Amino acid sequence: MDEAHNFIVTGGCGFIGSHLVEALVLHGQNVLVIDDMRKGDYKIDYKNVEYLHQDVATAIPIGKYDAVFHLAATPRIRYSQTDPFGTITNNINSTMVVAEYARREGIPLFFAASSSTQFVHHQSNPYTFSKTVSEEILQLYHEQYGLDYHMMFFYNVYGPREADYGEYSTVVRSFKKCVETGKPLRVFGSGNKTRDFTHIHDVVDGMIKLLTTKNKPREVHFGSGNPHSILEIANAFNHSKIHEFDKPGEAEATECLSPYIESQYDVIRYIENWKNDFDEEKILRNIDNEFNNVDEKYAKIDSRQ
Repeated sequence: MDEAHNFIVTGGCGFIGSHLVEALVLHGQNVLVIDDMRKGDYKIDYKNVEYLHQDVATAIPIGKYDAVFHLAATPRIRYSQTDPFGTITNNINSTMVVAEYARREGIPLFFAASSSTQFVHHQSNPYTFSKTVSEEILQLYHEQYGLDYHMMFFYNVYGPREADYGEYSTVVRSFKKCVETGKPLRVFGSGNKTRDFTHIHDVVDGMIKLLTTKNKPREVHFGSGNPHSILEIANAFNHSKIHEFDKPGEAEATECLSPYIESQYDVIRYIENWKNDFDEEKILRNIDNEFNNVDEKYAKIDSRQ
């Protein structure tokens, strides 16, 4: 980017959003982050970034901005099944507010769509329903008011800063946490469902490419084009696992058939490298503990003499 612009990033303290904010700043851009920080609280201490700790649906940006990235959402299919009302109202209301703001300001809107809308019926779960309705809202605003919008479809993003709590966790991060805590990996059903996994750095590179492209496509897909089964992902961790009853509402397979960028990462290699590093650190920790135990033992002997 040749000159500095002003951008809004909703959900900019979360997993994908915080990486995008970093990339924009590194490209010399100014960023306003709007985030209630319920699902992520990562902040960048940099003069080009301003944070508005507020719900997107009630936030009022002050100043002139060149585009808005709407990444804030209540994520995950499984979580949405436990809180349908919260998921639907939050995702649809926030999209309405952002779309109306972009319409009034006459600026482009980049929307974090969900790959789930491409593979399951929109009424199969509350999350997919909320994302499908959000897409239709943007289409309406485009046809009726000329809103310039672009949909970014994400495919099972993994990498640094993945959410690691409860039903918000990604597959890779939830398996990592099981390894870290010594618990078996939880595989739902047979584990034969396949997913396209995309590293966060590939996703951010794709968003910057989209932003700087002159003739922007209406929709782009950020995926690797190389799907893996959940069982393959679990086996890559080389850790004990248990199978639990599957939950309805999820696609049997997702695959990015037309990746916007060429992926530079492989999820299996990423997991194997992470596991090797984890095992080495665990060995070093055990050695340190043994030395500490020996030191304590001799310290007690010395105190008795």
